[in-house]
Amino acid sequence: MPAFTVYYPEPGIVCLAPRGRGTIAVRQTRQVPVMDGLTLLAELRTRQSPARAIIVSAYGDMANIRTAMNRGAFDFVTKPVDLNDLEITIKKTLDEIGRIRELDRQRAAAERARANLSRYFSPNLVTMLADRDEPLGPVRREMVAVLFLDIVGFTRMAEHLPPEAVVTMLRQFHDRMTSEIFASGGTVEKYIGDAIFAVFGLPNAGVDDAANALRCAEGMLAALDAWNKERAEAGESPVAIGIGLNYGPAVVGDVGSAHGLSFTVIGDTVNTASRLQGLTRSLDTPLVVGDALVEAIAAGSSAEAALLERLQDQGNQELRGRSEPVRIWTRRRPS
Repeated sequence: MPAFTVYYPEPGIVCLAPRGRGTIAVRQTRQVPVMDGLTLLAELRTRQSPARAIIVSAYGDMANIRTAMNRGAFDFVTKPVDLNDLEITIKKTLDEIGRIRELDRQRAAAERARANLSRYFSPNLVTMLADRDEPLGPVRREMVAVLFLDIVGFTRMAEHLPPEAVVTMLRQFHDRMTSEIFASGGTVEKYIGDAIFAVFGLPNAGVDDAANALRCAEGMLAALDAWNKERAEAGESPVAIGIGLNYGPAVVGDVGSAHGLSFTVIGDTVNTASRLQGLTRSLDTPLVVGDALVEAIAAGSSAEAALLERLQDQGNQELRGRSEPVRIWTRRRPS
């Protein structure tokens, strides 16, 4: 038999604790004044004990066996005890405990994987992605909306703050902005210091991706206003942000080597969105939108087109690294 630690927690009960494999409670008899076998089973259930109970009893009629099994006994051994049978019963019980532990381990691993997914994907996508063997599909060309966001003057701010305060501020910033991304059905492609690169249209493109991206940007600006009020009350300086939006084709899929892969979105649409985000400084505006995204929204429903009322046409602008100018829109300034 396996090596057991034997102990007697209460009269009439022998507990066998195989090293590292769980606990088996063996009930010696149903006729013990302090606690009979059925009471033991009820107590184990009340305590939600992980122990597997084996009832050893002289009463081997079917009614008693059925009652014990219905109340949670793992197995039932009748007297006189056949030690070989008892050994087989204990081994079977240990195997069951091992199986349950393996299921618990797999469940914990699945929960960790789901938690990791939830850091990057909106909750409505996490379940679907967790159930797929190839969650994001093969490398492909797809129409997506792209959002770049960062804190204006972050490097200068970080120079005058302790490292711990910088990390705290970034966590608060990322939490608020990521909530807006997820609320609009977006995906966080990556965090780059104080910057966030988000994509709308994963894992599958939709007709509302462009509108969702603009809706997300508006939500971010509203969340920033609320956060700055909290910062003012705490005696902290306000934070300004710059957001660049663009829409168009991009290549999506895993890139890297056999030693490590990461999912990414690449292409001119992404590069242009990053350049538009950089324009927020020179144009002194929190939001710059590429004309391709505006056109995609305008082609949709009237409700979505209403989102464009807050934008103002700024004409063509030269962007670093591009041979052709890009027509842009900015957030309309309050009159």
